[in-house]
Amino acid sequence: MRSTAAQEPGEPTTDRRGRRRTATRDRLLTAALELFATQGYAATTYDHIAERADVGRQTAFNHFRRKEDFVIAWVRQRHELLDRREAAEASDSGTAVEALAGELRALAELNERDYTLAKELHDNGVLHSAFALGTATPRAFVAAVTRGHQNGEIRHDLDPESVADLIFDSYVTALSRWLHSDGNFPLTEALLDRLAIHTTGFTPARVTRASRRHS
Repeated sequence: MRSTAAQEPGEPTTDRRGRRRTATRDRLLTAALELFATQGYAATTYDHIAERADVGRQTAFNHFRRKEDFVIAWVRQRHELLDRREAAEASDSGTAVEALAGELRALAELNERDYTLAKELHDNGVLHSAFALGTATPRAFVAAVTRGHQNGEIRHDLDPESVADLIFDSYVTALSRWLHSDGNFPLTEALLDRLAIHTTGFTPARVTRASRRHS
C-alpha cells in the first residue's frame, strides 16, 4: 500500500502534480539553454537535454514538442519578468514613456547577460523563428502604453496595442542588428534612441504642419 506520510495535510494531489510538472519543465528548459550556449543549438539533441535534466527522453518530448519550443519558452520567460516589473511599478508616478524605457533597458541587460546564448540562437535563425512562431508583444509594453493612453500621454486616436507592437518590433530589429554585429554597439542606447524617435517623431513640427497644408 502506498504511504501517504509525505503528503501535506489538506493539499490537493493535483497541486502537487502541477508543481512537479512545473519543476520538471523548468529543469528541462535550464538544461536546454545551458547546452545551446555551450555546445550549440544544432548539436544539441533531446537525448542531451534529457540526460542533463535527469529525465527520460519521452518526458522531454512531453514538455517541449519541438526544439524551437525551448527558445519560445525562454523568450516568454523574459517577457514574464517584464510583466512582473510593470505590475510592481504601475503605481509609480513615472510616465508611460519612462516605463517603456525601463522595460527596454531591462531587455538590453538580459541580452547582454545571456549574450553567448542569444548570439547562438540568432545565428541559427531560431531566435527569429521564436519571435515569429509564438511570441506576442509583451503585456508589459501594452500595459504601459494603455496607461499612457488613458492619462493623455499618448494620442487618443492611436490604438495602444498597435503602438506597443511598433515599439516591440523596433526592439526585435535592433536586437537582431546588435547580435549580427557581434554586439558592436551599445544595445541600450540603440533601443532608447528608437523609443525617442517613436515618441517625438523624426521631422520638426513646422515641417509636419507644412506637409499637412499641402496634402
